[in-house]
Amino acid sequence: MTKSCIALAFVCLIFALPVRAFDWETATSNGREYVSLHSFCLFYGFGYAIPSGNDRFVSRNAQGHSISLKLGTSDMYLDGVHYVLSFPIEGGDHDWLVSRMDTIKLFEPILRPTEISGRHTIRGVVIDAGHGGSDNGAGSRLGNEKTYTLDTAYRLDAILRSAGLKTVFTRRTDTFVDLYERAHIASLYPDYCFVSIHFNSAMEEARGLETYCLSPRGAASTSSAYLTRGDIQKLPGNDYDTQNILLASMVHSEIIKLNPGDASADRGVKRARFVVIKQNVLPAILVEGGFVSNHMEAARVNRPDYRQDLAEAIARGVIKFANAMGGEHHIQFPWDASPPAPLAEEPPPAPAGLARDSANGKVRALPVTPGPTTSTKTGTNPVTSNSASAKPGATATTATATTTPEKPLATSTHKSKKNKKAAAASTPSTNSVASSAPVPAGGTVPKTDADTKPAASSSAPALNLAEPTAPTPSPEADKAPPEPDEPPTVNANSTPPTAGTNAAPATHEP
Repeated sequence: MTKSCIALAFVCLIFALPVRAFDWETATSNGREYVSLHSFCLFYGFGYAIPSGNDRFVSRNAQGHSISLKLGTSDMYLDGVHYVLSFPIEGGDHDWLVSRMDTIKLFEPILRPTEISGRHTIRGVVIDAGHGGSDNGAGSRLGNEKTYTLDTAYRLDAILRSAGLKTVFTRRTDTFVDLYERAHIASLYPDYCFVSIHFNSAMEEARGLETYCLSPRGAASTSSAYLTRGDIQKLPGNDYDTQNILLASMVHSEIIKLNPGDASADRGVKRARFVVIKQNVLPAILVEGGFVSNHMEAARVNRPDYRQDLAEAIARGVIKFANAMGGEHHIQFPWDASPPAPLAEEPPPAPAGLARDSANGKVRALPVTPGPTTSTKTGTNPVTSNSASAKPGATATTATATTTPEKPLATSTHKSKKNKKAAAASTPSTNSVASSAPVPAGGTVPKTDADTKPAASSSAPALNLAEPTAPTPSPEADKAPPEPDEPPTVNANSTPPTAGTNAAPATHEP
């Protein structure tokens, strides 16, 4: 009995001990807040060697994550997947600098998903087929975007329901649904996530796959050259910044597998303020499944088997996200997913302002929240919910965490200073994201030394970084064109879009 009491007291003492605080080396550059590459590598367990010149920094940590950075660019590769950072890698006096914004809003949720606050069970998916009705979207001689998105949506619906996730459509037929109304529909399903399906259009040579999530407050969108006044305003979707990037990361890492060995087809995980993601109160992304303005990709998108492959890839990413968010059951991907229901057999759309449940055919009132609109409604608002019981499986381990905001930074210009903070409470962490993709060519992996070993696996330190302060917009902010409400589209035979769209050639890692 005495031994048992001693053992119990010892265990309680261990859990009562505070987790050691982490000292970030912080700096400012061009009015932005950064952390040193050394402290970044130390915190996440990456091997570190002082980068020289414009060489690419490539490293791997003990959990199998690989990272590739290049000075002066925003293009970053994590586990072989292309991401566009909110701010480029800067060069300090003694070390490279990683923006505080990207550390908090990109690296932390992807590398340590179990530390995301507000993790909860994902019970379903709001599937948003882009365009519809009078809005054809992008087009080619083979077909229109609105048709491809709806077909892909049905295929995704069948797979997710087979996996035990419920689904809701923002449109089930060829009808127009306002962008703000799509976001409102999503707000009726608080335990869901939101996936908007689109196909791209730009200059003929543009090709590849992109996944968008909302830009963090204080960061410009990927297609914008300036930080505008609108970029420093908090939007509804910013409450889910960490969940947004994790969902985008997991879906994008799956869809790029549709182009094996073709790094240039990975156009990256990008940021934007499209209406359906900025006004969304769910974890939300927008997927661009290929360019219909490119002759080869247009032919590919026109094939039903490609749209099925795309739907399966999106479903894999969504299921990975749902499992990472925790829940009662571990969701398995249904390899024998049933085929999508044909469009002709779908029930007629509900009248405007109503939602129809396809399970019983009943129509219910849809609450309407007044808000800004960008176009005149020309169609109905069909919304349908499908449900299926979740399959039993292994119970997923859940954890919650909170981070303690730190004191205001003592800033300097290009000179790193240690920012000592008090210990913050944390929970056990497991790095469960991503495959251990090989480190890309163009760099060597330095060995992890005694100073760059990751923290003990029994407990993970809290991030211990407060939210970045909102920067001041540049003088050019008022000259910047307004950001589009949805991805810009052009006809395959029309004039190429002007600068500022996503028409730039894909950037790929050497």
